[in-house]
Amino acid sequence: MPCADITDVTSYFQLERCSKWAADYTSIALQFPDQLLPYSTKVAEYLSGGERSVHVLADTNYGACCVDEVAAQRLSTTAIIHFGHSCGSRVLSLPTLFIFGYQPLDVEEVLSGFKSCYPSSAGVTVVLDTPYYHCRAELQNKLRTICPGAVVQTRSGEQNTPNSHSVVEVSCEDEVFYIGGESLALTNCILTNGSRKVHSYNPETGETRLESRNVNKLLIKRFANIEKIRDCEIVGILVGTLGIKHFREVIERVKGVCRAAEKKYYVVSIGKPNPAKLGNFLEIGVFVMVGCAENSLLDCSEFYQPIVTPYELEIACIDRPWEVDYISDCSALIADPNCPLPPPSQDNEEDAKDRELSEKFHSLDLAVNFLNDRTWSGLQQRLGEDEPAVLREGQRGIAGFYENEEVCDSRMTGTGETK
Repeated sequence: MPCADITDVTSYFQLERCSKWAADYTSIALQFPDQLLPYSTKVAEYLSGGERSVHVLADTNYGACCVDEVAAQRLSTTAIIHFGHSCGSRVLSLPTLFIFGYQPLDVEEVLSGFKSCYPSSAGVTVVLDTPYYHCRAELQNKLRTICPGAVVQTRSGEQNTPNSHSVVEVSCEDEVFYIGGESLALTNCILTNGSRKVHSYNPETGETRLESRNVNKLLIKRFANIEKIRDCEIVGILVGTLGIKHFREVIERVKGVCRAAEKKYYVVSIGKPNPAKLGNFLEIGVFVMVGCAENSLLDCSEFYQPIVTPYELEIACIDRPWEVDYISDCSALIADPNCPLPPPSQDNEEDAKDRELSEKFHSLDLAVNFLNDRTWSGLQQRLGEDEPAVLREGQRGIAGFYENEEVCDSRMTGTGETK
């Protein structure tokens, strides 16, 4: 969203609502995505006052859609206001207010597109992208007249506060009508509703189309990575969040899955992943992203190794069945009664020590074999193999003019002539 689109900062960021909500806290953090950061000073000035301190969070360690609670705690803040698109992941502990922003939406055009997709009354769940959530009440009232079975999905505007409420989930019998443009949120909606027809309406283009036909293409790409997981020996657990509830439990479950499949694993925390960062870990065959539902579905075409989700890891390693509805929320895998982890072996103390020692030697063998297969293994000292070089005096002076140079810049002589 271009910054120039915002003309009324007070209305777009709902500053009156923010001020009332922040009245109960003495120190708050304001988290902005990159495209909204130029307005952070105006928002901070509006919310500052009295004994309340205001801090601006920018350049988050992970995805901007997740609340950066770790950065907020470093500043000793007691609450967070998150601006812009949100994935809706559960926050650990700090009270959080979500301000989704405002994008204009022609409700009549939406209803026209809705009727073209669902000419008869049917069970439909309408999912609004965050910039259009302000139209939820109006859209729900008008949908009742043409489709009584339609329900607009609610989204919690607060977390860890008395006013928090749960999100209405999509019913098994419902079809899905998504309102929003191309985004990771739409991709996640398509995958997690694989057993349902998903139509989308793009407010920017006014186009309504069936998205379910793209599910097979997306799943084929994801399914190809599962075979790579089975073939690899070393797995990298990529930490993609530090602020989502239960992320530690998810990491422990991923470790358990790797142990059950007898695969070596390393936990890697490097912030936002990119090919250059992950390229330093060439011995790792596949990375498992532990993050929010949207950031876990990375396009890894530019990466050297595939990046998969914990759900795909479990399909490859512990024979979890492939569900029609993809599970992108990794927290849903914790203590899943339908797919428990194999129980740990009941070894005595001596056998446990032998097994641990064996695993260490196995990991060492993997690392040594990988280094031996490399054609280049770094700079070598080659002590005693080469004749020492003859020392000679180097140049003296500054970069603009060295003493042994015959020609110098006229600015050094001050005469406009050369020597």
